[in-house]
Amino acid sequence: MRRTTRATWMLLISMAALGGVYGPGCSNEADDPERNGEAPSTKGECAPADDDGDPCTAEGCKGGGNEHVKVVGLPCGMNNALACDGNGKCAGCTTADQCGTSSECAPWACNAGVCELTFTNPGTPISQQTPGDCLRVQCTGTGEEQTVADDLDVPVEPCYDGMCSNGTPSTTPSKQGTDCNVNGGNACDGKGNCVECFTDLDCGNDPLTFCDPKFGTCHNCADGVKNGDETDVDCGGADCNPCTQGQGCETVQHCKAGLYCADGICCNTACTTACLACNLPNSVGTCSFIPKYGEDPSYGNGMSCLNADQLACSGAACLGALGAPCAGDTDCASFKCSGSSKTCRKGPGDMCMQNSECFNDTCMNGTCAP
Repeated sequence: MRRTTRATWMLLISMAALGGVYGPGCSNEADDPERNGEAPSTKGECAPADDDGDPCTAEGCKGGGNEHVKVVGLPCGMNNALACDGNGKCAGCTTADQCGTSSECAPWACNAGVCELTFTNPGTPISQQTPGDCLRVQCTGTGEEQTVADDLDVPVEPCYDGMCSNGTPSTTPSKQGTDCNVNGGNACDGKGNCVECFTDLDCGNDPLTFCDPKFGTCHNCADGVKNGDETDVDCGGADCNPCTQGQGCETVQHCKAGLYCADGICCNTACTTACLACNLPNSVGTCSFIPKYGEDPSYGNGMSCLNADQLACSGAACLGALGAPCAGDTDCASFKCSGSSKTCRKGPGDMCMQNSECFNDTCMNGTCAP
């Protein structure tokens, strides 16, 4: 039974009444300094009894005959609204919710005006369970809850078969073709994915509609959308027509005859020389020089022209970046190697903020002087 606060009530009990509780030679430690543990000579002579959790008992001396004594009139029930009777029961209730807070495994009952704590039968599952965790929370029969293995509570997940082993869940991909209904799919692919198709036949009779085997989705080569394995809108990939100059590609096979695939674009040339690119904003599809001091991340056979490597484009070739060591002007993308520091510096007409940026240590009106 839930323990209630009775300090205020106990102050009203007469000392004569408490004498029956504590008995001769065993005074209340709260009232007797000789019994409260402060005096070494008497410390422990009357250890207070542990609270038994019953609101209808008062605790005396631990181990004594008055360890737990039933007291008529002690407050009990919700908000101490009821009182204990001569049988040590919380009495005066009309409904169970006056008795205390019930749980699924230990509900209160009000029987003939007396509160009684009842216990649900052992093994009874509580209402709140976690689906698919291979476990069950149930009552013990003594008011508590316990978690036990439940190998019938298997995990449920689209395109996966769930199983339990002594309370431990696991899953394996469902076999290909198993029905599903997730994200527009209708069948499992055998790898745990719910897909739209396996073959072109799954996508209908339209000759321009195909199944993308990579993603298991249907796409159409004339829908105005880049989808499926298309490398650009309605072109490229394994099923659609090759792309035209300036459209996207992954390999040369995605481009029309006579074109090349460079920098992810169907290009007019192979464009594999340093500082040439086919994806520059104003010349997409045409191999063009990267602007001065720009970078070329990849131009063939894994080679690159990067500032991090002290390299930069000159507008025609890959040479030393600004600040890179040099022996002469032709080593630098700026075509200016400072004679004093032997480093590449900005050339005539390049924008500057201070003299030291320029090959001749002269920055005038925001540009390096000739």
